[in-house]
Amino acid sequence: MAPISAADIPSLSLLYKLKKLDKAQTTPVAGATPKHNDRIALIRGDITTLRVDAIVNAANKSLLGGGGVDGAIHRAAGRALKDECRELGGCETGNSKITDAYNLPCKKVIHTVGPIYDDVHPERSEAALRGCYRSSLELAVEHGLKTIAFSGISTGIYGYPSLDACRVACDTVKTFLDKNEEKLDKVIFVTFEVKDVRSYDSTLPLYFPPDTETSVDQEKAAEDQAAEAKATASKLPDVPNSEPVKADTDPEHSLKKQKISDDKEEASDDKEKVEEEQVAEAEAVASKLPDVPTTDPAEADTDSAQKKKQGDEH
Repeated sequence: MAPISAADIPSLSLLYKLKKLDKAQTTPVAGATPKHNDRIALIRGDITTLRVDAIVNAANKSLLGGGGVDGAIHRAAGRALKDECRELGGCETGNSKITDAYNLPCKKVIHTVGPIYDDVHPERSEAALRGCYRSSLELAVEHGLKTIAFSGISTGIYGYPSLDACRVACDTVKTFLDKNEEKLDKVIFVTFEVKDVRSYDSTLPLYFPPDTETSVDQEKAAEDQAAEAKATASKLPDVPNSEPVKADTDPEHSLKKQKISDDKEEASDDKEKVEEEQVAEAEAVASKLPDVPTTDPAEADTDSAQKKKQGDEH
C-alpha cells in the first residue's frame, strides 16, 4: 500500500464539513473547544503506512516486539528496529522511548507501554494510560517532530475498554495542546477495529466539538439568501393564465417583419389611389360621349320615312 502523508489525513474540521463526523449527541465536556480541530485528525487504517514524523507503537515492556500493532510495526521496520530497541533496556508502564523508523515511511517510532486494564483499580490504569499519551507527545516536541500518529493503546489484548481509553486519549491530547498549541501541527488518531472506530466517532466531538459560530454564520447566510429570493419573487409579474404567443427573439427578424408590414400598408394605399384615378378617368371619358338613344334605331328610321311621305302628299 502506498504511504499516506499527514496532509492527506483529514482533520476534524474537514470531517465535520464533509458530514463524515457528527456533533456530539450529549453536551460536550467542560472546556471543550473547536480551536484544535485543524490539528486533530482521524483515520482508519494501517499505522505502518503513514508518512508522518512519528508513529506511536503500543509496545510491551521489553520493546522487542509482540503481537498486534507492535508486531506489525517491527515487521515493517525490519530487524534493525529490534536491534536498537534492545539497546534501550526496556520501558516501564506509562512511559515512552523513541527510535529511528528504518524501513517505515515515518521518521521516528515512539514506543509506549500501556497498562493491562485493572477493573478493580481502574484509576491506576487511567493514570498509566495518560502517562503513555503525555510522554509520547513530550518526546515528539523534544525531537522537533510536528506530526504524530497514535494507535489504540492497551485496547487489544491488554483489555482496556475502547470507549474509556478513547476518553483518556482525547482528554490528555486536548490538555497538552491547550498548553503547547504551536508545537505540533497534527495529532492523528488511527483506528482499525470497529469498536475503536465507534469509540472515536462518538468521543472526539465531546472534546473537540464543531465550530458552532461557523454553523450560525452559515445558517444566517442561508436565511438572508432565502429572504432576498422571496423579495425578488414578489417583484416579478404574475404568471399568465393563457398560453403566451411565442416571442420573436431575433432582432433582425423583427425588423424584417416590421418592414414587410409597412410595405404591405404602403402597397394597399397605392392600390386605392390607382383605383380612384381609374374611376375619375372613366367618368371624364364618359362625359364626352353622346347620349345613349332611348329608341331603337330601326324604329327611328321608319318613323322618319312616314313623316316625309305625308309631307309630299300635302
